[in-house]
Amino acid sequence: MADTEQKQEPQAEGCLVDPLLKFFAQEWMSHIVFTLARHGTLRFGALRRHLPAGVSARILSARLKALESAGYVERRDLSERVLHVEYSLTTEGRAIDAALSAGETLMSPDEVS
Repeated sequence: MADTEQKQEPQAEGCLVDPLLKFFAQEWMSHIVFTLARHGTLRFGALRRHLPAGVSARILSARLKALESAGYVERRDLSERVLHVEYSLTTEGRAIDAALSAGETLMSPDEVS
């Protein structure tokens, strides 16, 4: 091996779902998916009313934008004059809800909070 060649360290294998788990570990993400899955298409205010009282409008808006960018939530603007936006799960969002729901069955009743 020539002196100018550098040995490359092997890349550590990581869990392929780690980025997905980190994304949904953000506060309120799973709550939003769960709520939209159970209640269908909702306007911002209605969605916020279905969530626990601790979620602020600013955080909800940021989480919805992230979910939309990732392809899990669809934002539909139906306004003519007055702001009227509805949110619903995409096919990928419904798949995530199914996976999260399946995960609940793996937990013992003592672990569910």
